[in-house]
Amino acid sequence: MSGSTNTERRGATIDLRAFDRVTAGAQALDSGLTVVLLPRADAESIATVMCYRVGSRDEKSNEAGLAHFLEHMMFKGSAQYPPGAIDSVTQGLGGTNNAFTSHDVSAYHFQFERSSWEEALRIEADRMRGLSLLPEEVESEREVILEEIRMAEDDPWDALEQAVARRVFGCHPYGRPVLGTRQSLRGLDGAALGSFHRRHYRPERAVLVAAGGLPPDAMDRVAGVLGAGALGNGHPEAGGVSSPSAARVDVEAPVFAAAPARRVELRRGETARLLVAHPAPAADDPLYVHVRLALTVLASGRASRIQRDLVELNPLALWASAASSGHRFGGMSTLTAEAAVAVEPARLEDEVCARIDGLAANPPSVEELERAKRGLFAGWVFMNERVAERAISTALEHALFLPGFSRDSYELLARATAADVSEACAVWLAPATRIVGWSLPSDAP
Repeated sequence: MSGSTNTERRGATIDLRAFDRVTAGAQALDSGLTVVLLPRADAESIATVMCYRVGSRDEKSNEAGLAHFLEHMMFKGSAQYPPGAIDSVTQGLGGTNNAFTSHDVSAYHFQFERSSWEEALRIEADRMRGLSLLPEEVESEREVILEEIRMAEDDPWDALEQAVARRVFGCHPYGRPVLGTRQSLRGLDGAALGSFHRRHYRPERAVLVAAGGLPPDAMDRVAGVLGAGALGNGHPEAGGVSSPSAARVDVEAPVFAAAPARRVELRRGETARLLVAHPAPAADDPLYVHVRLALTVLASGRASRIQRDLVELNPLALWASAASSGHRFGGMSTLTAEAAVAVEPARLEDEVCARIDGLAANPPSVEELERAKRGLFAGWVFMNERVAERAISTALEHALFLPGFSRDSYELLARATAADVSEACAVWLAPATRIVGWSLPSDAP
């Protein structure tokens, strides 16, 4: 990698100084917790993110939804914070809190005014030590999640994406919904939640990032609340914080074998919705950068090929977009479009697939390539302007990859050529790996 401040190629400039906002050294506390501080002198608030290296990929098949279920229970009672207390304390101090679970990680974030930020540390320490898991709270949250599952099944796009993901990933955990299923949720109880918490919610399996108006002694304050002296020896059942058995056992990378059927059709809603999916490389594979560029050239912005041809000039679709999941070991790229009224679904499908295949045969022009690079870089900059987003980006980088991952990825992006994009398209967006999904109106022929 180049050590220069800017990386330039054929007119594209990515200012690598932008990544300094999420760059900082990590320090390991005596408890095993990794801590990263991102001070910003002019910030009046402080955001914290506790990111655990555990997600739905760590579940057994009969535990589907357990990681997400536990995320809910992390707000439902611990020794010093009874049910409802975390939200009431956060709101009383004028702060915010939230959390998310993915296939690869579970993360919890707070944002407080500078004088109150240590409350987030105390909350994290208390619920890391253990949860109450009161039976009535477990049952209440089970119903909340079952409703989330019903809503996802009723949403045409959510249902279609999950059905296609099952075809792309097969029996791999990435093909399972993070929410789990109705059947799996009903089989989970407080004992299963407690065991999962003791195995995975441990300081040596977590990264804490604090960003914003931090005091000069911020690291000492973190250590005072989340060091070994404050947390004790960890969960006895797991053997203490230094137990080798606590190390994460990573799943194998997905094998993208030929699916038994390359088409998925659902009957939902009142509009014809198209989702074209392909396997994607792991997020730290250099080819992932090239695939993202290909998707951007195809369907990001009005000047992209699909938007220009099929939305603006010849409106077969009301809109179109593209995305790629950044899973740790391999993901899924998607191109989506909603058919315009009276447009035959088969025609829209043919035209979208023709544009995908056309990029493999016809590399992007200089203008297309530079526009895609600028768009991706600007998106990263805008997303990380606020301290809360900076904290989340940094936590994910340290939990899943190596420090400097974002900077390295965008340096690769700046150096990518038109040939790189076409080659990535030929390999990763090829017809042989393609799965086409449709969500059609129930009255469609």
